[in-house]
Amino acid sequence: MSYPYSGSPGRGLINSQVPEQYHQESNLPSSILDDFHNAAAETEFEVSANTRRNYATSFSIFQDYCQHHGMSALPADPRAVISFIGHQKDLYLESGVQLSKATLITRLAAIRFYHLQAGFRTPTDHPMLLRIMRGISRNQYRQQAHYDQQPIMYTELARLLAAVDSQQSGLLKVRDKALITLGFQGGFRRSELASLQTQHLTFLHDKLRVRLAFSKSNQQGGKEWKDLPYSEQFAAADYVRRWLEISQLSSGHLFRSISRCGKFTRPYERKMPGSSGRNSGFLNGDDVYRTVKKYCKIAGLGESWFGAHSLRSGCVTQLHENDKDTLYIMGRTGHTDPRSLRHYLKPK
Repeated sequence: MSYPYSGSPGRGLINSQVPEQYHQESNLPSSILDDFHNAAAETEFEVSANTRRNYATSFSIFQDYCQHHGMSALPADPRAVISFIGHQKDLYLESGVQLSKATLITRLAAIRFYHLQAGFRTPTDHPMLLRIMRGISRNQYRQQAHYDQQPIMYTELARLLAAVDSQQSGLLKVRDKALITLGFQGGFRRSELASLQTQHLTFLHDKLRVRLAFSKSNQQGGKEWKDLPYSEQFAAADYVRRWLEISQLSSGHLFRSISRCGKFTRPYERKMPGSSGRNSGFLNGDDVYRTVKKYCKIAGLGESWFGAHSLRSGCVTQLHENDKDTLYIMGRTGHTDPRSLRHYLKPK
């Protein structure tokens, strides 16, 4: 495994203004190299795996652009980045719309990430580039896609569960009912559902408590949990209990992969970071997305309007229609800013 501190002089974890001799791994006493590598290995967790993949894709696009025009991508001149954004903002997708502002921001975030990782100053802080992005934000003539998944609420949830019942595999039915109801009642992101462990669940006398070891708004591993009352309609607790009973799970990931025949959970293996091989035997965020989309199609809800995010949006909207106040809803979803709920809350 290689780390961003290694390489040519002037590159490393330390700021590039530090004398270059301090950047050389060869200058370290051999007696501390193992400790140095052990500490540097933690940079793998600096950003999530999904973010790392998105950054790799965006930076690859930037590299191709620079190579085509004979410019350096790393380090990059701020004018090269400005030119790249000028090219990207006028691209049209097959759907006839232009790249969204969020996509352009991701492109810049990737360029910044790779520069800082390599020990270079980021070119994305150039004043002209900041002005350009403010202008793009206010440009009402850009043709962007404005697409929000519709919320899954009680009516749609009942149809989804009926669609799950149409499946032949009893094991699959039990798992997917637990997945859908827990995703809805807890307002979970799909990545959060996929990462839940059996030890994160506590069945109390009146509610199911679900601890989140990490989440998008809790990336430092602070204390966070969701309390899901048994009294709510379509409460997930009984579905989750049934899944734990039939799957006989006592540790590890909650939502496991199921064999093609539908009778067994697949062998479970979770690799330590940096080791060879792949994780296997449990669902990831994309699996959660595909599962929800599959049942939306079976239920006739329309694949283009509903998805995994519809569970989270539906949780917010349904609680609002149940006359719960903003603080209660934020406690359920984990939002830290009430303004963020506007994206999830659909009007009555």
